[in-house]
Amino acid sequence: MRNIKTEIVSSFLDRTQLILSVTIFSLVSLLFSLFVSVSHASSAKINLSPVEKQWLKEHPVIRLAPDPNFAPIEWFTLDGQFKGISADYVALIEQKLGIKFQVVHADNWSTVMDMARNRQVDLLAAAATSPQREKFFLFTAPHINVAGVIISAKDFSSIEELTGRKVAVVVDYIWDDLLTYHKTDLRLVRVEDTLTGLELTSLSAVDAMVSDLATVTHLIRKEGFTNLAIVSHLDRNLELSFAVRNDWPELHTILEKAVASLSVEEKEAITAKWIKLDKTELWDNPRFRYSILGGLLVVVVTFAGGITWNRMLNHQVIKRTQELKDAQMQLIQAEKMKSIGRLAAGVAHEVKNPLAIIQMGSDFLSHEIKGNEVAGDVIKDIDDAVHRADSVIRGLLDFSRDEKLNRKPLNINKIIENSLHMVSHEMHQRSIEVKTYLADNLADIELDENKLQQVFINLFMNSAHAMHQNGEITVSTRFKILASQSDLVRDREHQFKIGETVLMIEVADTGPGISDEDRDKIFDPFYTTKPVGEGTGLGLSVTRNIVNLHEGSIDICNRDDGGASVLMMFKQYN
Repeated sequence: MRNIKTEIVSSFLDRTQLILSVTIFSLVSLLFSLFVSVSHASSAKINLSPVEKQWLKEHPVIRLAPDPNFAPIEWFTLDGQFKGISADYVALIEQKLGIKFQVVHADNWSTVMDMARNRQVDLLAAAATSPQREKFFLFTAPHINVAGVIISAKDFSSIEELTGRKVAVVVDYIWDDLLTYHKTDLRLVRVEDTLTGLELTSLSAVDAMVSDLATVTHLIRKEGFTNLAIVSHLDRNLELSFAVRNDWPELHTILEKAVASLSVEEKEAITAKWIKLDKTELWDNPRFRYSILGGLLVVVVTFAGGITWNRMLNHQVIKRTQELKDAQMQLIQAEKMKSIGRLAAGVAHEVKNPLAIIQMGSDFLSHEIKGNEVAGDVIKDIDDAVHRADSVIRGLLDFSRDEKLNRKPLNINKIIENSLHMVSHEMHQRSIEVKTYLADNLADIELDENKLQQVFINLFMNSAHAMHQNGEITVSTRFKILASQSDLVRDREHQFKIGETVLMIEVADTGPGISDEDRDKIFDPFYTTKPVGEGTGLGLSVTRNIVNLHEGSIDICNRDDGGASVLMMFKQYN
């Protein structure tokens, strides 16, 4: 018995020794691999010229601004950490150059681009090249290359099969530019972000979405869109480069060297970390698991009580159907309006009641303090502030109101003449001459008279305020066939194509015109060039929304002989 115990103990010790030996060998191998990797990384330092080294020494702060919502390419976590494919490339470049970039946080990509153009940041880590951007940036060779794809719940093998169908794209991304001028006639639906586009596609509000492989696979996995799939690849890939402010060519050259030094293994390691092309197992999908569990619960409840369950099931079907309809309408509305539109109505209603109370108090006090000049001036200031706030609220309500048109066949000339009649007293008071060149025999088109009167009155009053006194407003209408690309230059909304016949309406004035900076922001909510207290900044935002609802476009630019010109184009429906 003792010998058996001894053999068992000896065998156990031998096995233990073997396991320890294997473990030690594995640890040594791992440490050796890490040592080789570190040695390789340190040896990959880039050979910079003395001039380049001196430039980096003289510029210790290089500001880099990522896109905060472009996962998995780049984004910020909830605690503000910079993550994604470009974040790994940035870390690798910092290691090779022996420097550290200063990461700047911004709310969205539009803000990032504005900051970069104004040189509030110096570098973008993942930007696509375009003729417009080359005016402001120097681009390195692309370091991120992701396939362009079509995502849908239906089967489309190519972009040509989407002719005449609704296709979602993120506004101002490269796919928006490419598909806008694509030979295929697509009905583009521009959304704020990729998630919104995928939701619209999943709900069949649009037929498909065009985006890049990395972003959509990340979101489909994260959000669990069980009915969506990548149905086709595009000929064009998303190629992202480092974009450097164009007055720093030295940094551009340094980064070119850094990008050129990246090995195939380094690139593949980063790509494999963030982009997984293997198909997700069905059970790994949270929506599928919840559906299965819900189905089991349905079976149990069905056996427990038939009639009660049937009533509950009918109630749930009606409820879920209504929720889906409401969600679809909200998504479509969100695609048309900026984030301010989603909050405007609530803010307006919340502020309106306190303003009414303030106005009542002001009216009461004005009667109580008659004869007190100082107090009277204070009450007058309160009244002016309340009236200004009330005008802002009315603008907010116009901006956020449900956008429905009451279209009828109407003659645009009559709407213009009625609108001019409404502002004639204001024009007379300011000694402003109005000239009209309205084309004869214009065919009626489907229009909402009340909303277009609001558009014209707003444009006429803006021109009058810009000129102050002794000016001239010219209003003209005409039909035009869009014969060349130059005819589409002022189609800011990309609504039209060559060969279409459109109704053109131009409102021109002899005022001071607008600056290039103001022209880019003139339609933004709450942006105004008027002095404080004289404008809310919502008039042109509402005007653009009304024009867009008519499937039209609107543009403002300066005239060659001075003043501003507003051009609107509407489709002619036979």
